[in-house]
Amino acid sequence: MNVNWKGLMNELGGAFAVMWLVFGITVIDAESATGTSVVGLGLASLGGMLALAVAWMAFAGAHILPPVTWMHIVTGDVSDVEGNWMANGMKLVAQIIGAALAIFLMAETTADYVEYATAHADGQDAYVFDIMTTLSLVAAGAVLGHINTNVDNSWAMPVAVLATAGIVNYASAGDMASMLMNETGDMLAVAVPWIVDGATVGIGALVAGTIADNLPE
Repeated sequence: MNVNWKGLMNELGGAFAVMWLVFGITVIDAESATGTSVVGLGLASLGGMLALAVAWMAFAGAHILPPVTWMHIVTGDVSDVEGNWMANGMKLVAQIIGAALAIFLMAETTADYVEYATAHADGQDAYVFDIMTTLSLVAAGAVLGHINTNVDNSWAMPVAVLATAGIVNYASAGDMASMLMNETGDMLAVAVPWIVDGATVGIGALVAGTIADNLPE
């Protein structure tokens, strides 16, 4: 059987992006009044619907959602074991793997960016490195890079920015400007994430592009 590795990675990536950014999961949150919180835009929202549409454009050919794959199986040639059952079965497995990676990342990451002046009203002396937040930034960069490269639509990137706004500090230029205009005491605390977080997103985009370019058809 010829395996379409690029197609399977598209399926995995699409399922990861949609589970991570759209569906959301319930996670333990000690600061929440209920003790739990939901991560993700939510499918029953305008943002979630737009993000799903962009995912289908970015991960061209991917089913992303299991019911869509089952629809292809049932309406296809049910007597074709290799071309229908096995090919689509591998898509279902790729979707599970992508969703599992997203669930792990969401459960272990607590990134929630707000403007620097609000988050650090009394100043901050050090930049705290967190491996899971860094992995989230790499993942966000991979998704953003993939969309930027593969979707020829001016609305795609704004939707991607909306979907990743809780992960990537898109207001970092404002943080830097505010810090420079008011005081320089927190230069290191603002400049380091401005550089490191931004570069990490760039690395994610580079990794995604490299993988896509080197996968066999």
